[in-house]
Amino acid sequence: MKEKKARLNQGHIHSYKHFNKKSSVEEYSRMYGKPKFDNVYPANRQRLSIILSLLKNIKPKNLVDAGCGSGMPLVEMLSAEFDAIGYDKSQNMVNQAKINLKKNNFASNRVTLGDFENPNHLQDNSFECITGMGAFYYGDDIVEVLNNQKKKLVNGGHLIFSLRNRLFDLVTLNEYTLNFLSELFEIKKYDNSIQKMFEQLFMKGKEIQKRKKKNIDDYGVISKVHNPLTISQEILDPLELSLRGIYFYHYHALPPIFEEFIPQEFRMNSWKIEDPEDWRGHFLASGFIVHCTKE
Repeated sequence: MKEKKARLNQGHIHSYKHFNKKSSVEEYSRMYGKPKFDNVYPANRQRLSIILSLLKNIKPKNLVDAGCGSGMPLVEMLSAEFDAIGYDKSQNMVNQAKINLKKNNFASNRVTLGDFENPNHLQDNSFECITGMGAFYYGDDIVEVLNNQKKKLVNGGHLIFSLRNRLFDLVTLNEYTLNFLSELFEIKKYDNSIQKMFEQLFMKGKEIQKRKKKNIDDYGVISKVHNPLTISQEILDPLELSLRGIYFYHYHALPPIFEEFIPQEFRMNSWKIEDPEDWRGHFLASGFIVHCTKE
């Protein structure tokens, strides 16, 4: 399975249109608060913590947060005394980010309108670090996105970004697992009777899945998934980006459907096993962070 291949049920709506909605702006402003387990899992909080830890080790002189959303990660970067700016393609997100910056006594002009797929508003070879938190996998072509981001880095500069984990589909025990295994076993090469028999193995899980909370795929937003085992060979190496590390986040202590039945227990137990470098993250974490450098 190639890295650029999306889920079988890939959407068609560009992400900036979805995230420009008032409800999305409000939701993403809340996601970076202190961890709570009574409403939503603090996955974005964990992702930001990992990236801040990496930044503290790198100590870049300047950095840009691509697809900065409502600007809460940018606020924390600035609070940690990094010289950071951000941009987003959704005008309402930019507007909210300016408000959040101002509330925290930072200049609102540190956020501008811009497109992470083609950030032509930024000067080439000008940044020591670029972060992309929940942004790059919404692009039409991840290779093109990373290549355009690379142009903005100085030689030796760092690119840190998150991706959705393709291998997580193996343990969701729902239609994502069916889709993944259908590709893995090349089930379409068999006759209809074998295909139907194979699908019936997952029918119970698919019925349960109908009761789940909506995720980004349910809204029809273009969003790609990637395999952490092949990310370097298939994407980074051709772009002459050297892998420095892979870090997992948003662990699931049980298959996702259990969050509907025991929400608080599910989230608390999942939080207990959060470990960016645990090998189980290849399968139990729905997201991972890639840290690479421009050679």
